[in-house]
Amino acid sequence: MVLDPNALKPFSSERSKGAATGLPSRIAWASTADSEFFLALARCMQQAAAERGVDYVTATSGNDPAKHVDQMNAFLEQGVGSMAVQPLNPDADSLVLQRAIDKGICTQGIITAPSTMQVVASQYQIGYDQGKAAADYVIAELGGNAKALYFNLDSASPQLKIRHKGVLDGLATGGGGLEVVGDLTVADISTASGLNTMMSALQTHSDIKVVLGGDTIVVGAFKALKDSGKLTDDMFLSGVDGDNEALELIKAGGAYKLSIAFAWTLMGYGLGQFGADWIEGREVPQLVVARGVKLDSATAVEQFATASAEPASVFADRPRYEEYLPLYGNVGYESRHDYWTSPVDPPSETTV
Repeated sequence: MVLDPNALKPFSSERSKGAATGLPSRIAWASTADSEFFLALARCMQQAAAERGVDYVTATSGNDPAKHVDQMNAFLEQGVGSMAVQPLNPDADSLVLQRAIDKGICTQGIITAPSTMQVVASQYQIGYDQGKAAADYVIAELGGNAKALYFNLDSASPQLKIRHKGVLDGLATGGGGLEVVGDLTVADISTASGLNTMMSALQTHSDIKVVLGGDTIVVGAFKALKDSGKLTDDMFLSGVDGDNEALELIKAGGAYKLSIAFAWTLMGYGLGQFGADWIEGREVPQLVVARGVKLDSATAVEQFATASAEPASVFADRPRYEEYLPLYGNVGYESRHDYWTSPVDPPSETTV
């Protein structure tokens, strides 16, 4: 059966509990880096596990594809009922993910497949919004002329190549005076990587005014600009993900002007709860849509932070939870053979 995201109905939490799965009462998180947003997801996934009385295990590969696969295989050997996965090398990951699905494990893939449950985002729109915001700023504040540097994450997932195109299309609305002088693929999602790459870029282009990418990388670029004496308040730095460090910079005002944030704490808490549900024989969503929330002011940051700090209460309030993470489709242990075989885009009506 080929699943169609646009054919899915909203998730129904009222479906009756099925037979006990017999799976180990343990959930796992296979991370790729100690990035702030992954750590936030992990904390709240662990919180949900503790509340539900299931064990929680995790491992971080340090962006090593072979180690990532080994760690996931170790989870399967240890015994888990649910496993959440951040992609690193889709070709390498797919074999172990299929193995997990064949074992009946709830495989929760973040923009990756094969997966029982997939977390997705409107990658093109997120990228376009980020690029367009930069272009609008350059036109309004810099006379239409600026040099831009973009850190892409194409190596992490095919879906992020779609975000890449959106960023470039958004920047193109700024006209010929907005020049992309660097479009760099970053494999190591860390502030150190952003700092070092930005330092190198400044050797060739010392007058960069726009820096875009993921928050973790752009925060590193911010530090490089500051350390080199090149940071000015009229710059436009923008990230995606909603790292706390980035949000603090936005609240402070200055060069860091926008983060398109995902509700990582709410996501982690939900993945933990749904993993426990699966083990008990309950149905879970087939699709979790991570909406990108534009944070460009102290007020917007504070509102987002309040929701992120209360994952249990927000999760208990379905309409409030779905302001950030709409849920679609139903799948359970008995229908586990209906799974995602490739990364997908969100249902068309949920794009933001």
